[in-house]
Amino acid sequence: MLKSYGGAPSGRFYNLRGCRVSEPIRQPWGGGCRIVEWIDDEGRLARKVVSEDVTEAEVAAAIRRPTEGRRYLMGDDEQMPRDTLPRR
Repeated sequence: MLKSYGGAPSGRFYNLRGCRVSEPIRQPWGGGCRIVEWIDDEGRLARKVVSEDVTEAEVAAAIRRPTEGRRYLMGDDEQMPRDTLPRR
């Protein structure tokens, strides 16, 4: 989808090779959102929620912007250390 280079406010440059944007997810009380997925600069899958009427420029800005708050990692992430029993 996105094939552009851009600079973040911190001065770092990102190569936005592509991302996936979901269909709008409608809420029963009105409004909606979309989920944006991309591979971050560490090679991990990253996701953010954006408004349903988001533009391509706003998606690119959301990807460049650092994530605030807690960060949740998937339990089956291959790069995380595993709890393994010692071999005999």
